[in-house]
Amino acid sequence: MLVLKLLLSLLTLLPTDARWQRIETDQHISFLFPNNVQKLQRKTNGIPSYIYQTKDLTCVFGVVCSDFSNQKISFSDPNHALAIYEQLKKGSVDMETAILKNEQTVPYENMLIKEIEYSIIKDKYEMTYFKRFIFRNNKVYQVTIGAKTRHFDILKEEREIFFNSFLFTD
Repeated sequence: MLVLKLLLSLLTLLPTDARWQRIETDQHISFLFPNNVQKLQRKTNGIPSYIYQTKDLTCVFGVVCSDFSNQKISFSDPNHALAIYEQLKKGSVDMETAILKNEQTVPYENMLIKEIEYSIIKDKYEMTYFKRFIFRNNKVYQVTIGAKTRHFDILKEEREIFFNSFLFTD
């Protein structure tokens, strides 16, 4: 058991960039994940969503692409995008133990990008999550990373790699 703990501790000292792999999707997005991706497809209220998720020893990662093209709304109208954002944000932080710690708009030309940081209590542990909501071409991309709050330094480091790797390929 001691050997296993020592090995796990040493893994955190390895350079993180070497283990990340680029994921290319049919939804014209690309991003880095630290290991193999699990792909799912769901449809909610007639809105198709494509889900990509994985985890490593410390963090969980997720990317959800929801296609609103068949809805009678347009994200070129900022009010529509903000209304959907408020609903999605509420879905993230509408839990008894959730605490919204930060909310900001990420500056980017011709796109609305909002980011939240929140914590929840899960299985007796405080978890911290960062989530970006990107509105582009009647699609919403939710990019999420989370970890136990006690691993906040690792979470912040992996957040930078993960969020900064997100690219549109069309």
